[in-house]
Amino acid sequence: MIAARDRISQAELRRRHDLVRTKMKERGLDVLLVSGVRFVAAAGYLRYLTNWAEPFGGEILVFPAKGEPRFLARTAERSLLVKQFLGLQATAGSTAAHAAAAVKEMGWARVGLCSVKTMFAEFYLQLTAALPGATLVEAGDILDEARMIKSEEELGWVRQSAHLTDVAFEAFSKLVRPGRCEADVFIEIDHLLRQLGAENTYFMMAADPHPVAKFLDLAADTYEPGDVVLFNAEVAGPGGYFTQLERTLCMGPPTAEVEAAYGVCLKAENTALALLRPGVKASEVFRAIVSAIEGAGHRMGLHPGHSQGLDIFERPLIDDKEEAELAAGMIIVIHPHVLMPSGGGVWIGNTFLITSEGPRPLQESARALTII
Repeated sequence: MIAARDRISQAELRRRHDLVRTKMKERGLDVLLVSGVRFVAAAGYLRYLTNWAEPFGGEILVFPAKGEPRFLARTAERSLLVKQFLGLQATAGSTAAHAAAAVKEMGWARVGLCSVKTMFAEFYLQLTAALPGATLVEAGDILDEARMIKSEEELGWVRQSAHLTDVAFEAFSKLVRPGRCEADVFIEIDHLLRQLGAENTYFMMAADPHPVAKFLDLAADTYEPGDVVLFNAEVAGPGGYFTQLERTLCMGPPTAEVEAAYGVCLKAENTALALLRPGVKASEVFRAIVSAIEGAGHRMGLHPGHSQGLDIFERPLIDDKEEAELAAGMIIVIHPHVLMPSGGGVWIGNTFLITSEGPRPLQESARALTII
């Protein structure tokens, strides 16, 4: 395993701090309160600026425009770990009163919150009461924008994660057989990936002639002849960066309906890939995917894509409201999901690096419909 302080270099951490401070200056912010919770879709704000991978709910980084940041840990033991392994200033106590005291020490006219999406409501209410003279503003977009373009160091971690998703699908293709339970197969995949250094795994799956995607808590079905099988692995390898791979498999020959829907998936993905270039708005990619699916006489099911990094969902999102433009260095997951007229749906999904020449696939798994 990699020591916590070695997951990112100090040079990379300074790059992030400098970038965020530049954005703070543009917004006129004196300090940021950065929070995270121990969940695969909400830890990234705090980790991005600290390399602290396992935040308890309520732990906070007080990040000033000038000077050293201070980590507010839940307990004295955790503050010692932050000091020892991450080299950050850390103190015990992460209540709103502790945060307000730290903010007042650092200068507190305008305080950015990163973010109300990861901050407990009780903490927020107590904070506003403890800082009656401060202007509190939602500033999650500062870190969202900073995290959109990955550095070369970050891309090294991303590529390791992408390799693990290929490993996961190769193993899955060998393990899924009639009579086997979905949960048993995915637990084996999880064990394999953890042995290879994965920090986190997040699976969706289905096994039914009309599959509807679900998570492990409902993965009690067995694979049977005639099933359409959905595979989705979102894996954070060493370093904590997620990538995603989705595939559709058939237990025996596919029906004409399945083949037609999967063909539309491929068409929609190819349509998106033609647009994954710097300067194109994410909303344009979304509309192109929807048009490709509906133009073929089908309907889209789940959302068709997003960025990833330290969280499973990061901006830019591939939706009709996302006006951010794609840029070289972004990681984009495209995963069109096409509904079948008789019920259920099929999908395909891959992770791409945006370059000046276009999208570069980070996985090698074949895109064809897999037949078991």
